[in-house]
Amino acid sequence: MPNGIKADGDVWRPVLDDTAGRRCLVFFCATNGQRPYRVVEAGDDLKTDADVAALSEETLRSLFDRSGSMNTSSP
Repeated sequence: MPNGIKADGDVWRPVLDDTAGRRCLVFFCATNGQRPYRVVEAGDDLKTDADVAALSEETLRSLFDRSGSMNTSSP
C-alpha cells in the first residue's frame, strides 16, 4: 500500500477504525492539517491493518471517492 493517496490536491493516509461499533476506513489529510478527515464504511474484507496495507491504490481511490467529509451532514 502506498503511504497515502493523492486526491483533491492533497495526500491522504488511510487508517482502519472500529471504535464506534462499525468498522470504518478513515482518511486523514497528511499534507494539510486543516482538512477534515473523511470516512467510509470498511466492510467485511478489512479487518486488520494488514488488510488495509494490502489494498491497491486503485481500491483506496475508490474508497476515498465513496467517503464523506466529517464536517458535512448527509441529506
